[in-house]
Amino acid sequence: MQSERPQPEASAVARCYIDETQARAIRNVPHFARGRYRNIDLNGTIDFYLRRYVKSLGAFLELGADDVVADIGAGYGWLSIAFALGTEAQVIAVDRDEPRLEAARRIGDILGVEDRIDWRPGSLGRLPLGDREARVVYCIEVIEHIGRSRPAVRDLGRVTGEALVITTPNLYFPVIAHDTGLPFCHGLPRPLRAHYAKLFGRTNCENDNLFWSPRSLLSELPEFEVASHFQHFASRQDYVATFPIYVPYVGGGLRRGDGRLKSTYYRAAALLHHHSIYVMPSLACTLRRRRR
Repeated sequence: MQSERPQPEASAVARCYIDETQARAIRNVPHFARGRYRNIDLNGTIDFYLRRYVKSLGAFLELGADDVVADIGAGYGWLSIAFALGTEAQVIAVDRDEPRLEAARRIGDILGVEDRIDWRPGSLGRLPLGDREARVVYCIEVIEHIGRSRPAVRDLGRVTGEALVITTPNLYFPVIAHDTGLPFCHGLPRPLRAHYAKLFGRTNCENDNLFWSPRSLLSELPEFEVASHFQHFASRQDYVATFPIYVPYVGGGLRRGDGRLKSTYYRAAALLHHHSIYVMPSLACTLRRRRR
């Protein structure tokens, strides 16, 4: 459970991206102030998105001032803001929740990057972007929340010019850090999931999310191939190099690395290179449009 007290700024990072005045202003943005993430470490959050997503992209391509990056399901805009701070690219932030998107715009304004980001309300399946408008598209922990919508995933491919980065839980993995967290619960029909959750006192954790398998996800994006070798990184070494890192999710916090058992499993999975997507708890991957 999150602390009710705001977490100290820059507790997990050496560099300060947000000063105390900006932090206070951000925490007073009404929609954000009422949300479940209001007490996150703001500097740690920017650092997380910069190192886990912005900098890791450099192993696949370099962004220039004429390039466009789209953040689909932008939430409070942290990934979009990280790209505006860390690159010269143009950024498009899309979210279906207009009050939340307006809060993100206000946060961007506080940090001096509001005019670097094009804030667009819209939903997957009807994205407010033209065909291949963005060179790079990110969709981070979104598609599990919209049902197993095939048109929505195809829409991601439609707007992507070169690279598409997706993260979402793997349906085939026995235990995932979503909903109840109970073994195999996420693969059951919804009525059975409800009974299973009730049996272990986790009814309040069951959100009826629907998850994708590697095969079902990739089959909707036939024009793309997996370019990453471990999650969305070029290698497991690139992933390990991001530690220690602050994880800005409920139940997150400062992570100094993976535990011994998890590290052993991840080392074995990494031997599969781009096929590791089939055995990881997340379908995190960087996809590149196939060359004709």
